[in-house]
Amino acid sequence: MFMAFAWSSCPTAPMHWIEFREWVLLVLGEPVLFLPLLFLFCFFVLWALSLDRSTALIVSLAFSLCGSLLYSPLATSVLDHWLQRQLPLASELSVGSTPPPVAVLLGRGPEIGLVSTTAAVASLQRGEIQAIYVSGDQRSTADRLVALGAPPSHVSGDSCARTTWENASLTAAWLRQHHPGSPVLLITDPWQLSRASLLFLRQGLSVIPQPVIPVLSARSHNRIAWREALALTLYKIQGRV
Repeated sequence: MFMAFAWSSCPTAPMHWIEFREWVLLVLGEPVLFLPLLFLFCFFVLWALSLDRSTALIVSLAFSLCGSLLYSPLATSVLDHWLQRQLPLASELSVGSTPPPVAVLLGRGPEIGLVSTTAAVASLQRGEIQAIYVSGDQRSTADRLVALGAPPSHVSGDSCARTTWENASLTAAWLRQHHPGSPVLLITDPWQLSRASLLFLRQGLSVIPQPVIPVLSARSHNRIAWREALALTLYKIQGRV
């Protein structure tokens, strides 16, 4: 029997800049796309500066080889460390506080959704949280929470948020209406956790960061680390965190 839960679907206007951002991130995240473009860019710039062809080729190749280091395990490790250092210490809060937290899950794809939903239901069954809110994801994520054992009355969410900034603002509005004063148990991957925690804090919420680590290939790990490092840097430039 189908069991309903509270879910909001929002008709929204297209955000073309997101499509452009995704295209840029796709190119930057794939060495087979980025490195040849880097080589060609360097070569034509050097050639335009009247460097002879042989020298331009050698220097461009050297730039491309240096660029390949961006996709190395060392680069991934450095990015992981830097992102972890950005996690705000002021957001630490005891899970045993009153009122108990509301777990918030963010739309991050199936691999991360698999571990975040499992962690949220486990916290709910241990009595550590009072409800679960899914922000900016498909309704199927809420269906999975119910399938794992969460009572439908304890599950809510939306498919409206399209950015982490909207995740924070829409969740804050929902919490003020349904669970005023409750802290947020923010469950997401460790790469997004710093940026998301800072944004939720900007909404005046108390945040308990809980990282969940999905099973990723080395390539996917590097890609998501770079994506989050670039996103956090952009948000810092914009003054959002």
